[in-house]
Amino acid sequence: MNDSIVDKMGDDHPKDIALKAFLALKGGDMSSFDVIYHLSKKGIYYAIYLIIKNQAIAEDLMQDTYVSFLDKLNKLNDDIDVLAYLVTMAKNLALNYYKRHKKEMELLANHIPFSYYEENFSNHDLLKVMKETLSEKEMQIFMLRIIGEYSFKEISQIMNIKIGTLTWAYQEARAKLVNKLGGK
Repeated sequence: MNDSIVDKMGDDHPKDIALKAFLALKGGDMSSFDVIYHLSKKGIYYAIYLIIKNQAIAEDLMQDTYVSFLDKLNKLNDDIDVLAYLVTMAKNLALNYYKRHKKEMELLANHIPFSYYEENFSNHDLLKVMKETLSEKEMQIFMLRIIGEYSFKEISQIMNIKIGTLTWAYQEARAKLVNKLGGK
């Protein structure tokens, strides 16, 4: 999908664009799903991958997230924060999967490399440093904030963390990375 669909939505905040696309999707405009997918795919993938740590399973759960979202589409309130809802749904699916397959996941986590990020995203050296330096919680906060471009309020809702705690954790993670990278 190209960025032209999102470009046509205007200069609105991604949350507002997602809401417009959601309402259009509820109204039967299936092409609006492309907009929602484009705006949410990174955040959803990272939310799942940080829990599952397996590319193939993360992609399956990502697909399950969107299928479940479409199944529940007409039951959702019109004023929903679509992006936060999708990331929360993805996180819950990943946690449920992890609980059901905990032993398998622990074995996979020890044998599956962090290669998906390296193969599919730029700045893979930074991602390696992040993985080596940050806790899982800090990594998730940082990824949602930087890669997913979520506000602190949205991340707070997604992760069920108070904003003060969240901003402190984000600043701590940022300081660790700056220190590790030798910056100011």
